[in-house]
This record gives sequence, structure tokens and C-alpha cells, in this order.
Amino acid sequence: MNMLPYANFSQLAAAAARPAAQIDAARPIWIFGAGNFGRSLCRAMQGNGIQVAGFVETAPKIGSVSDLPVVDWPTLAHKDKASQLALGILNRATPFDELVSIAAKAGFSQMLMPWDTYDAYSQELGWRFWLSKRDFLISGLERMARVAERLADQESRDILLRMAAFRLGLDLPFASFCSEEKQYFNEITLHSLSKKPITYVDCGAYTGDTFSDLVSQPDIHCTQAFLLEPDPGNFDTLTGNIRVRHPQAICLPLAAADKYSILTFSSGQGEGGQIGVHGDIHIAAVALDQMLPQIQVDLIKLDVEGAEAQVLDGARRTIERCRPVLTMSLYHNPQDPWALPELLFELCPDYAFYIRQHYFNSFESVLYAVPRSR
Repeated sequence: MNMLPYANFSQLAAAAARPAAQIDAARPIWIFGAGNFGRSLCRAMQGNGIQVAGFVETAPKIGSVSDLPVVDWPTLAHKDKASQLALGILNRATPFDELVSIAAKAGFSQMLMPWDTYDAYSQELGWRFWLSKRDFLISGLERMARVAERLADQESRDILLRMAAFRLGLDLPFASFCSEEKQYFNEITLHSLSKKPITYVDCGAYTGDTFSDLVSQPDIHCTQAFLLEPDPGNFDTLTGNIRVRHPQAICLPLAAADKYSILTFSSGQGEGGQIGVHGDIHIAAVALDQMLPQIQVDLIKLDVEGAEAQVLDGARRTIERCRPVLTMSLYHNPQDPWALPELLFELCPDYAFYIRQHYFNSFESVLYAVPRSR
């Protein structure tokens, strides 16, 4: 890992007290990126009286969005080099530090980052994965420091510290950092699962990619699997991928939750579907304790778009009875880096806990919980 910009959370908290970047309402602004986040940011700014001049992209595919021009960097540099620039990209595809470098090469040395604009327009932008208001993240630093003390290795502690610094705008190089380990199935998890029959539960199975990765591991013998996927389109693909090659897997069109219920679900058209009040379909949800009351479970994966805490609440008896290896997403909600480990500390006595970073911009961070003995 690169050298840490801060030695501990106390130093980070002191650095975070600096004034946040400000948007100048008297100057027009261009938004780098005309995708979903960029367009939402544009509407939020316009609704607050900010003059958005247009969008800039490295290779524009269309000429306008929302009646505003979409230009490339040479055109923007020639046309309006004095305007403000805001990053309107929020995904795991390209590291933020690389995007900042692209803007700098075009002559724009300063850019408002997503944490800056979210601090101003959080109400208009709504839930955006790990983005939060600055004060909320600062208020969680003490709890993150206590979580770090419970983690099993220095790499996990360093990742947690750098994740917090990055989201506060104080460690931009972390945008490019990825751990060396493969996601989910690596030295942290495989040593306690190898060379014996295991039962696997995948909450948020998507199209079966993670299950396929599991059964491809040379020393893993998965004799039974329960794959839960509530999104209808994903479920169709999942069953098509699984039914011929993996007869040991049972595909279930369900969401995992803390109890049985019928929920409103927003289809993500691929990855990213989410339970919420404004969903377009209804789905059935079930607690793992209800679904698997007596089955021995050896490995549980949770990637449930922000509902990880509820799923854990609905799996308390299963975790106590079976002591499975647990892997879960740690980036869907701003509070996840402290709230999810705290919950696991309660549920999983005599476990070792690790954090690894598996994609750019602090997306695909994963919390691993491995029993010290079974």
C-alpha cells in the first residue's frame, strides 16, 4: 500500500477540520461527465440557482444533454477556461485521481469533487452509495478508530483509515488503490473452507458470477448452494447460467432481509437494484434464519445494496449455530465502515475481521469475518 497521508484517525480528524471547498454561485460551472450522476448534479445545481454552462467529456457521444452542450476538453479549454469545473462521475470504472489528471492536462487545475457537491446538495441528490455530508463522516471517525483496533491485520487498518481520508477529500491517490487479493475468495477465506464439503449462501447472487468463481477454486467442494436474487431480469439470467452446469445450486427469486415481508424494489437494470419506497416492482424477502433453520451453512456472501445490516439481523441464529465465513459489501451506505463491523463484533465472537479494497474510488470494499475455529 502507498504511504499513508495520516498516521491515525486523530490526525485525520484534525485535518478534516479544514474548510470544505465552496461553490461560487456567481460563476458558471461545467460538469465533467454527462451520465446519471452528472445529470442529477446538474438538476441539483440549477434548482439552487447555479448556472450550469454544460457538460464536458473526453469523447462525447452526443452533442447535448438537458438542452446543454456536451463538449470535449479542447473545445472547453478554448471556450471557457475561467469557469468552475465539477466532477459528475461516481462509479468504480475510472479512478478519481485519473479523472483529475485528465482535467489538469486540459488546463483545469481545480475541480469540485463529488464529496464537495454532495455536501451542498445532499437532499437533492439523495442516496449515492458511500457519499455523505462531511460532518456525518467526521462524526463517525471515533467509531472507525475503535473498529480499526479490532481488525486482524495492519492492511485492514490502513485501508479503513485511507478510505475515510479519501471520502473527506484528503487522500485522492486512494482512488486508484486495490488490494492484491481477489474479491471474496482469497487467502483470508479459502483456508478455512478448503478440502471439505461446504454449503454456500449468496444474498445478491446477480447472474451467478460469484458462485461460478467459488466453484472454480481448486480446493473448494461446494455440495449445496442457495442463490438469492430478487431482480427479475437478473434472476432469469442466473437460472440460465446455473441450471445446466451446477445442479447443487438452488436459485431463489427472493431478497434476504430481517424477516419475511413483501417489499418494494427498484430494479437496477443489471447491478444496483435497491429496496425502497419508490420501487417499481414488489418482491418477497425472507430472513436466513427462517429459510435455513437447520441447514449447516459454511459461507455467506452479502451484496444487497445497503440492506446488509438487516440481513445480518435476520441471520443471527444461523451465524451463532453454524459459525460461517462471512463476506459483505462495505460501501453501500456512508455508515457501513463503522456500523457493519460493530454489528459483526456483536454477532461473531472469536472471529478475525479483515477489510480489503477490490475496485476504484472505494467501491467494492469488502468486510471479511472468519471464525478462528469451527
